[in-house]
Amino acid sequence: MPGALQDLRVIDFTHALNGPFCTMLLGHLGAEIIKIEPPSGDGFRRSWMPRDTTKDAYEFLWINVNKKSVVLNLKTERGIDLARQLIARADVLVENYQKGTMERFGLDYDSAKSLNPRLIYACSRGYGEWGPYADYGNTAASNNSITGWTHTSWGYSGAPGTKALGVGDEAAGVSMALGILAALHARERTGEGQKVVVSMQEAVLGFMISSMHEYFTGNSVGNSPSEVADGYFTFRMPDMSDAVWAKLAHLMDRDGLIEDPRFATAAARREHRGELEKQLKTWGREKTRRELWEGLRDLDYFGAPVLSTAEVLEDPHIKARQAFIERDHPSAGPTTLLAPWIHLSKTPAGIHDDAPALGQHTDEVLGTLLGLSVTQLSDLRAQGIIK
Repeated sequence: MPGALQDLRVIDFTHALNGPFCTMLLGHLGAEIIKIEPPSGDGFRRSWMPRDTTKDAYEFLWINVNKKSVVLNLKTERGIDLARQLIARADVLVENYQKGTMERFGLDYDSAKSLNPRLIYACSRGYGEWGPYADYGNTAASNNSITGWTHTSWGYSGAPGTKALGVGDEAAGVSMALGILAALHARERTGEGQKVVVSMQEAVLGFMISSMHEYFTGNSVGNSPSEVADGYFTFRMPDMSDAVWAKLAHLMDRDGLIEDPRFATAAARREHRGELEKQLKTWGREKTRRELWEGLRDLDYFGAPVLSTAEVLEDPHIKARQAFIERDHPSAGPTTLLAPWIHLSKTPAGIHDDAPALGQHTDEVLGTLLGLSVTQLSDLRAQGIIK
């Protein structure tokens, strides 16, 4: 079944994780993604892998599904010319190079829109396109540091100097995809394209609402996991009706608390929430995560167990929803990927193609889209312009 964006052609000049995450989402939704790579390939193909590996990295395989790889040597005039021809036939261009790179290629927004006035030109920069840091590079780890994400994580963990899990690349990628869809909607009215710019730094700040609440009000948000018999469980104490409270007290084998004046009414339970949470956590300390999850789940939303990555993959709910799928990649072999998590009832998202080999679709795209002959393609390959 065709995807919602099946009539959309995206020229993808992205690399690493930020930009490719954006185009992955568009590809999930059916867009044609033509990934332009240098002769050496996107460096992310081998990132975080052993030096002697011959396989593409897992992250690369995940975020480059549903894409066509076209190798163009943008250090040659002919390579630039071919890129311009592809841009002229595209709906969207996405890039996440450091500021000034696309200008050096002559493929910046002003140059691109002269080729294609309807083009949506989307880019993500570490710090945006203006301001004191605009020309400076950025990575996920450094972005976590400069947004306050890392420091906030240390405050929660009490472990300064440790690595902090962050969403820098993903947050910017999602934001850029949303901006592209908004620009496409505007184009339906105006007939004109426009430029979409996302600051990676500010995208992460947008995902730090709770941290900002704590900073500006001094009030903490959320709760910490509590130790239980076989790990940790994140407890939550919701407002409860008298009927739910009676069931909870019975589950905890504390029926005597049902009529306790501190907990007998909803108002009293709210007033003494701290003591009630203490009762819940004290009882939970002797229970396993599964016992707590299965016992509390039917009462109300009382929290959830802390699971490892391995446990998430084996979780019955995740399995029932087929959230992960198995692909047999031509070179990497069996690969577990997260299925598209945006569900549309009439134009479903999907993964129909594995991440491509370097230059796998060069002849197909340039031959079909630009009309180059076999002889012309052979000549370009001999000159090192394509691969």
